[in-house]
Amino acid sequence: MKVFSASSLALLALLAPGALAASSWAGANNYYAFNLPDDDRHTLLDAMQSAGMKVLRTFGGLPANVKNSGNPGVPDLEADGFGQWNDKVLTQIDQLMVDAQARGIKLLIALHGGENSLDGTSQNSVPDVYGTQYHSQGFYTNEAAIEHFNTRITHILNGHNNTLVDGKPWSELSDYIFGFEAQNEPMIKEPSSFYQENLSWICKTASQIRNNVGNKNQLILTGGGNAGASVQSLFFGSSCADIDVVAIHDYTDGYDSYMKNAVSSAQSAGKKLLVEEWGSAYSSDDSSRISNMKSNVDKINSYGVPWMYWEPIPGTDPHQKEDFEVQVNGGDDWTTLVSSAKDTRKVDSPFDFSASLPPS
Repeated sequence: MKVFSASSLALLALLAPGALAASSWAGANNYYAFNLPDDDRHTLLDAMQSAGMKVLRTFGGLPANVKNSGNPGVPDLEADGFGQWNDKVLTQIDQLMVDAQARGIKLLIALHGGENSLDGTSQNSVPDVYGTQYHSQGFYTNEAAIEHFNTRITHILNGHNNTLVDGKPWSELSDYIFGFEAQNEPMIKEPSSFYQENLSWICKTASQIRNNVGNKNQLILTGGGNAGASVQSLFFGSSCADIDVVAIHDYTDGYDSYMKNAVSSAQSAGKKLLVEEWGSAYSSDDSSRISNMKSNVDKINSYGVPWMYWEPIPGTDPHQKEDFEVQVNGGDDWTTLVSSAKDTRKVDSPFDFSASLPPS
């Protein structure tokens, strides 16, 4: 007989009468994992496997030596111009998905690096072709930019083939890919008014992805936002029908201010929630960081929403700027993250991801 904790019983009260809860799960982000040296990439994946983490999120095009990792760098898919495909980044992700699948992990892939790519923050101050031609706001509003980006989506999902997996396109690799999102954190650096006025961009790009991916077990996500702003009523409506998962990014620890309503809205709409990014900042007081980690996991788990940590890294943490990185196989912070991930798998969830997750 299954024994429910107090938090699980509170969660079950949110479920429709008679509904059975699924199991929650944990994953992680590492946006440059595909470009790591082989040994480091394998170290990261092995550590995730030992922690029982099920999904790794990544996105491409980045300079060398990110976080002092020794990664060699890789150009953006369209570094040479619109539609002039440099598939090196995709072939590296091909290898990552094979390495991950061998360890019981699937990939969640953002098809564009977000506003850091548009303004050059992630490209050594060199904006990508979209940022250069259309600037950040034009990327979301200029019809030519939107057409170029739709072509990019189609190329990634059906124009490129993974030669390591029978030459299949990514749209047919549900055994390796958990899901897609058009962009990491759409409009995160724009004024809130611009974000609200252009939310439909997220819905329309989701439709472009779904037009290329027939397998509904490959999920389509929103890409996340700023804490409670990640959760928009539009995402639960009929005009955004191709969004499967509303992704939440929250570094404020403020889940209680919006999560209960978000869970209810998602259930009513037949959609799912995922805390796609969260992290506890580095502190010289290790006990403070660990306490914050545990507090975040407790809050998220109290709602039964799966989560993905930002971010485990295979090397020594360089403590750069806002630092949420945790060295795998490192100190007490990694041990805490591992135990939290394992405990999360025992939590009941109102959202059943089982058809899209790797086999247990």
